Amino acid sequence: MKVAIIITTKNENDKAATCLEECQRQIDSLASDEKYSFSIFMNTQGSMGIESTWSHASKEQFEFYIFTDSDLSLMENAIAIFLENSEFLRHKAIIVGSVAREGELIFGGRTRRGRLIEPDPVIPVPCHLFDLNLAFVPEYAFSKVANPSDIFHRSILDYGYGERAAKADVARVLAPGILAETARQAEVPDWKNYELSFWRRSSSFLVNIVKKIIMAVRASI
Repeated sequence: MKVAIIITTKNENDKAATCLEECQRQIDSLASDEKYSFSIFMNTQGSMGIESTWSHASKEQFEFYIFTDSDLSLMENAIAIFLENSEFLRHKAIIVGSVAREGELIFGGRTRRGRLIEPDPVIPVPCHLFDLNLAFVPEYAFSKVANPSDIFHRSILDYGYGERAAKADVARVLAPGILAETARQAEVPDWKNYELSFWRRSSSFLVNIVKKIIMAVRASI
């Protein structure tokens, strides 16, 4: 089975080379299991380039896609954990990796309203939405949604990805344990940043809603 690893770089000074080396090390450690073959794709356009990089990779008909940001320090068995849990779930679930900063959760699986969910140390647990900073998405998930690119659309209130997958009845789960560490601060949209003025937050909220409505209209045409 073919696995594509899509590494998204955030800036010119991040740890892209380190992330690439770690991914290759984990791939080499799985070499004895001839069940999987791996290809790595670099996305240098940030979050806006994830969809186009996936579109390019999908032409090679991969069964699975692992998305990771290049500034994450992956745990030594992160890729194996994704594959083991996917097999347990019959390769029909989106699996999200929890990312922490100094012990505090920064990215991972979320509730319907965007609250981060603590991972169980042993078993996968359900989540409604998720961050795409570290995630495993089977081709099955793309095939189930009406438009495969919908996987990359955030919820209307910007709480995370997964709303379209939920509507298509694709399972979303949080992998066991913490799968990566980061030095990055949590990303907070302006409308949820209470250090900004009420008017700044209100304006940001309205702009966000308008953008989501325009995207939804375009997708329906």
